[in-house]
Amino acid sequence: MKQRLKAEMWDKMQYLFRNYYDRMVHCVIYFDGELDINILKQCLIFINEKNPVLHSSFHYDVVDPYWEVEDYVIDDFLIVKDSDDLDADVNAHITQSIPVDSNAQYRIGIYKKDGKCAFAMIINHMCSDGGDLKYFIKNLAICYTKLQEGSRDLAFKSGSRSYSAVYSKMNEKEEKYAKGLYKNISTVEDKNVFPLTEPNKDDYCMICRRVTSADAFNNIYKIGKVMGVTVNDMMLAFYMRALYDIMDKDPSETISVPCMVDLRRYIEGGGEKGGLTNHTGFMQCTTKEKGETINDTLISVLHSIRKNKKDRYMGLYSLPLLRLAYHILPFTISEFAIKLGYSNPLIGMSNIGLLKESELQFGNIKPTYAFMTGAIKYKPYMQLALTTFNKQITMTIAIRGNDEDKEIVNKFFDLIEQNMQDFIELNKSKISQ
Repeated sequence: MKQRLKAEMWDKMQYLFRNYYDRMVHCVIYFDGELDINILKQCLIFINEKNPVLHSSFHYDVVDPYWEVEDYVIDDFLIVKDSDDLDADVNAHITQSIPVDSNAQYRIGIYKKDGKCAFAMIINHMCSDGGDLKYFIKNLAICYTKLQEGSRDLAFKSGSRSYSAVYSKMNEKEEKYAKGLYKNISTVEDKNVFPLTEPNKDDYCMICRRVTSADAFNNIYKIGKVMGVTVNDMMLAFYMRALYDIMDKDPSETISVPCMVDLRRYIEGGGEKGGLTNHTGFMQCTTKEKGETINDTLISVLHSIRKNKKDRYMGLYSLPLLRLAYHILPFTISEFAIKLGYSNPLIGMSNIGLLKESELQFGNIKPTYAFMTGAIKYKPYMQLALTTFNKQITMTIAIRGNDEDKEIVNKFFDLIEQNMQDFIELNKSKISQ
């Protein structure tokens, strides 16, 4: 009989999210050389054996779903191809989806051309969020480098995938309070919808992408240091202001956007312990009005963000509610009950964060560009995802849409970049301080 693994709370929740998106998380890295495929295969086998959920199939059950550990060959996880067009092959790789009953819950493509290569990876969101995908890549690079240098001293985290790890740094009183946070914060009062076209049978999966300049990043970073605000705060303001314009929203009305929160801040050992899983919550950012200038929008964003950041339990709300539903009800009924109470955000933002060049280097093969993004959303849902590599911010919006939707998204990127330039111009006196 095959080994079974418990389907954890976030596994079940991400399975529910199949109604809203493709359940994949994506990573792309371009390298200045070619990776040693034999060494890479050894690393992947090591990681798979440390985390059996990665080679397990998910099984629906009306009472309690589960994972079943499957046999595999490494070619189930890894595709290697000589490429005529790196970008085209990468795009084809990251816009595919892995069925839940597959024996391989991630797929990596290595596409080689002219002595260089591209690394493209998708992984089932039921197994990992963006935070643990960053961990996966960073430690895959470490394992690869060690093996290349002749060391067998490999390490990769494994163990419990339970959501309850988020309470591990709390004392008894704090944990009791946090486990009583039954408030449902998924409901957004304003029902703003990003203006995509109506769903159509001819829609296809796409990851729209825009890379900002290093000069723009340097300028907003310098301004932010003087003003005491983060790059994330500023990007959120540029985003919110662009939403007013793309949606033709009344400047005096409010816009609320859920922003992803990495819950590893509450875990003993951060993201370095336990198994690969999801530890992501969210908070609401609300702008009361657009404001006359981008600085006014930033002030409105800061009021909302800083109020959230003062909350000792930011991002932990609703977890006890989800746990209760999945604990006391059969799975089929719990899915129905959660659907009734859960309101999937129509618009969102996720800053996956910094991708360090040093953490993406495989032996002596250096990365030249990298980005990550979340799941491909089904209309009318959309989310802006951000990653930063070598002082360049990559903005991605992953949707199932058509060429007209792509034009709308590109117009939206234009608006965000214009807000960035307006901010730099308005605050240019701070750049030289």
